[in-house]
Amino acid sequence: MDYEIIFYHSGKTAETERLLERKLSRIGLERKASTAAMSPSELAQCLKRALSRSCAALIIGGLDGSRQSADSILSVVLAPNAGKLRSERLLDENGNEAFLIRSGRQCIILFPDETEIIEEMLDKRMLSEMKKFFDLTEDEDDGPSIDEVTKELRRHLSGMSPAGSSYALKYAEKQKRELKLLKILFISLACIGAALIAAAIISLSI
Repeated sequence: MDYEIIFYHSGKTAETERLLERKLSRIGLERKASTAAMSPSELAQCLKRALSRSCAALIIGGLDGSRQSADSILSVVLAPNAGKLRSERLLDENGNEAFLIRSGRQCIILFPDETEIIEEMLDKRMLSEMKKFFDLTEDEDDGPSIDEVTKELRRHLSGMSPAGSSYALKYAEKQKRELKLLKILFISLACIGAALIAAAIISLSI
């Protein structure tokens, strides 16, 4: 299922796109397009295009309470279909608001232009509402967390440490034995050389 983002007087476009893709992909929603609107008429046109090809339109920004705020514009644009719409205003504990408008198998969501607030609203309420509305299930992350992987790696490395030390110790002992053998061989060769020189001197003096 697809959704589209409409940025209305919004500045944090890339950051918001990344957040929504990360959150919504977990429930099976994929971003189809992103557009921007700077005026009420542009907002209405963008919304019309989005709803003609996607199941959800997410409007980011423009919730300033003015006559040109996103919620005010939508109340005018959607007035002819008001009887078919289910609209809900959502508030968090800090008074930040979002709007969820549903009709048939489509929905419109209005978010403020703050990624932290969007993420909090998604986690606390909006994701569960969207899952119920579209009959979606959230992908469970069965893989280990990065903390678990890090702990396991450290444990594994610490377990290898004694073995590594033992190997280094054995290697050092081996080198020590080889040096000892070389020293003995050198002394032996020196003794043989001295004996040969002595024999040569004796043979010359006879």
